[in-house]
Amino acid sequence: MAWQETLRELRDELAEVRTERQWQADTEATELRHARTELSGMASSLGIFEMLSEMNATLLGGKADLEQIVSWDDGEGDVEREDDGLDVVEDDEEDDAVSTILSWEERGEREIVVDVIAAEGGTSVQVNGVDIRPERDALEQALVEAFREELEL
Repeated sequence: MAWQETLRELRDELAEVRTERQWQADTEATELRHARTELSGMASSLGIFEMLSEMNATLLGGKADLEQIVSWDDGEGDVEREDDGLDVVEDDEEDDAVSTILSWEERGEREIVVDVIAAEGGTSVQVNGVDIRPERDALEQALVEAFREELEL
């Protein structure tokens, strides 16, 4: 009879631990979704895609390619199933980022990449790997400088 009692106690303890782990996983998933929504919002509010589109139309005659890559949008979702049936948030080594890329061919392959990155230190905006202030006027200036550098003007 002691064996059965031990198993019941262990079962109850396991149920509590599983409930706590599920709550933690749900909380982490909610926080991650919120952070990613803010990151996408910042990229949108800066008008990155629209600005690069204008550059394409005005400076490149619409001949460039424009694409936006969202690092966490891989078609698999934010959550994976583990063998114990609990949902856990993926813990990737890479930071979340929204990257917008304008690429074209002009005496070689050229591109301007604008990244909005969420890292442990906060959100940063980069144009071709150079950190800039997350403000529209700083972005405008950085895009012009990046274009000039790409074409060696």
